[in-house]
Amino acid sequence: MLKRTDSEHCYHCGELVPPGTHLTVEIGGEPRPMCCPGCQAVARLIAGSGLDSFYRLRTELNETAPPLPQENLYLAYDNPENCADFVSALDNGEHRAQLLLGGISCAACTWLIEKALLANPAVSGANVNLSQQSLVVEFNREQLPLSEIFQQLLALGYDPHPWQLSQGARLIETEQRAALRELAVAGLAMMQVGMFGIALHAGDIQGIALEYRGLMRWVSLLIASVVVFYSARSFFHNAWNNLRFGRLVMDLPVALAIGLAYIASAWATLQNSGEVYFDSIAMFTFFLLLGRYMERQVRRREFLRQTDLQSLLPVASLRREGDSWATVPTRSIRSGDVLLLRAGETIPADGVLLDGGGAVDEAAFTGEHLPRSIGPGEQVSAGTVLREGGGSMRVACDAAGSRLATMLGMLTRAGDKPTLARLADRVAARFVGAVLVIAALVAAYWIQVDATRALWITLSVLVVSCPCALALATPAALTAATAHLRRRGLLLVGEDSLEGLLRCQRVIFDKTGTLTHGELRRRETRVAEGSTEEEALAIAAALEQQGRHPIAQAFADITAATGLREVEVVAGRGIRASLDGRRIAIGSPAFVSETCPGLPAPPQAPGHWIALAADSGLLAWFALDDSPRSDAEATVAALQGRGLAVELLSGDPSNAGRELAQQLGIDAVRIGASPKDKLEHIHSLQAAGTPVAMVGDGLNDAPVLAAADCAFAVNQATDLAKSQADAILLGQSLGPLDDAFAMAVRCRKIIRQNMSWALAYNGLAVPLAAAGWVPPWAAAVGMSASSLLVVLNSLRLK
Repeated sequence: MLKRTDSEHCYHCGELVPPGTHLTVEIGGEPRPMCCPGCQAVARLIAGSGLDSFYRLRTELNETAPPLPQENLYLAYDNPENCADFVSALDNGEHRAQLLLGGISCAACTWLIEKALLANPAVSGANVNLSQQSLVVEFNREQLPLSEIFQQLLALGYDPHPWQLSQGARLIETEQRAALRELAVAGLAMMQVGMFGIALHAGDIQGIALEYRGLMRWVSLLIASVVVFYSARSFFHNAWNNLRFGRLVMDLPVALAIGLAYIASAWATLQNSGEVYFDSIAMFTFFLLLGRYMERQVRRREFLRQTDLQSLLPVASLRREGDSWATVPTRSIRSGDVLLLRAGETIPADGVLLDGGGAVDEAAFTGEHLPRSIGPGEQVSAGTVLREGGGSMRVACDAAGSRLATMLGMLTRAGDKPTLARLADRVAARFVGAVLVIAALVAAYWIQVDATRALWITLSVLVVSCPCALALATPAALTAATAHLRRRGLLLVGEDSLEGLLRCQRVIFDKTGTLTHGELRRRETRVAEGSTEEEALAIAAALEQQGRHPIAQAFADITAATGLREVEVVAGRGIRASLDGRRIAIGSPAFVSETCPGLPAPPQAPGHWIALAADSGLLAWFALDDSPRSDAEATVAALQGRGLAVELLSGDPSNAGRELAQQLGIDAVRIGASPKDKLEHIHSLQAAGTPVAMVGDGLNDAPVLAAADCAFAVNQATDLAKSQADAILLGQSLGPLDDAFAMAVRCRKIIRQNMSWALAYNGLAVPLAAAGWVPPWAAAVGMSASSLLVVLNSLRLK
């Protein structure tokens, strides 16, 4: 690996970086210097494609890239080969690109990006996912090169990258650290300026020497300048970007209040007269940054739970090359390749089994715990696990066309639901516009009446009506509700879930692992005449220990018999062995009947029945099932008592689903539903005007969790299912589901109270300030008191 001691050399080509050039690319988690835009573009392409290791493994420096104009930094992505990992072709001839965006801070950013891109007729779709900080854009490549989309996003003030999970995680971590620094600076400044502010306000009442007042104002100006130009810069950035597109957002009056208060205070400091508001500037900035930091934390946790196609597949696979097997990267597998499959490994691609056989765990797609038996000629899918057996397979399609890729594509489309509109957002636009109009009218009036007071009165109007209480009304209540539910065993991943619960009319449960424990247990043992239960269980435990089938879990608590010989594991069917001179077998009735001809039919009783027999006759029948959670019935009854319809939606085609529904008092049951069927069912209910809450646990549930109006994942759910859930049950109990519906009602009540107070306060304070009866210091105190009241009212939820 090459080493450098001079940080002013280009990391790509090794040339000296010209003085005044500040071009960098993040490689290996660190910003690396570049000597020119050409090297920057090439290095960005390498890093964006996940090939950072190229720089560690190369033995000589690269040639300097040809000069590249600043506006063409992304031209390399116009080559289809360079963007194959994040651009796919659609059936209508267009292309879909998934990009990672740096600099997204709020819902206003998503609106701006989508509207700006959709203004181009070559763009047919644009969807920003705020939690993933990603953009999916559908466009006509002939009319609009991909490089121009990158350039437009860059011009809007965002940092676009090709979509990659690891790159996204690094970007979010970098932005989170920057947000924490801004918050820390604002917090320290608030404490320092606050001390001077108390002294200045006291001096206005009791009197203060001019030289001391001037000194404290100058020191406050210095500290507040750091807050305005460092901590509060995002407010000005967002306000300006949205204003260019004619959108009035909450950041606009925030930026105006901070900017005008700072300018007016700086002018008053220079003139040594008038009022200063440095303490209000620092405090207001700190509290709003604190709220945004908490929101970023939620998004960060959700993103880190996301997964992509390659992370669900093995890194390497065994491919036939001539007469031998070679280890190759999974991403290099193509249609027609022959791969070796071994027990315990994840199948890397979709295909057909050529020889051998075994049992495939398809829980990722079906959510069911029983593996499926496979033999030559049968289909196998990428992402499933070969629990038993082995053989070879022929790859049927590339990774992009696999069943797993289709599943993740369904997940992406299901996640394209609009973000639930918060109550504050419905009021914000009119409120912001009204405040600006009132401030302008007040300024115009006082310029005519008393020009010397116009600025201060106008500023009082903006300060007293500053939307801090309105901005805190919703998040303060949601934060308190989130803390309460977390203590009760329910973690809210997305705060929109509480509003979604208020609209839900139907709760849909998955069966295995959700209403049940997700583990096979012995339900009943029926021994044959001449056998004892203890002996039968010991022999069954000894046989099951020889295989990897999940059925073995049902006998894990039994002391196994000893002395087995000539063990034969038949993948997906059962196990044979010799014991004390007898041939014995356990497994499906059809399999055991080969050892014990004349095996009687299994009992006609609920459960999954397996047989244990010797060549001399039947020894025992075992009924296995997945028992329901202890409070499942009570939770279903509580939800139904709230007037909610409850439904069971399972991928298990057996009658176990209907039996469980009858046991729990659920009338609506659908069994044998594939992931596509489940998603279509959710969409049909929503199309009929029925908002849906979904509770699930597996990868197969992820698309319906993403599509549901409100989604819950149980604690044992897969990471992908959790990443698409609005809330996660932290324990084994389902009871917190009912708590969530109750908290949603209480939270809405508190939010309405907060909003009513914020609007009533502004309705009273603004006219008083416009009349010149509220001095600026009183306006700052009123704004702070209004915000404090909102927070204290929200804490009642805890």
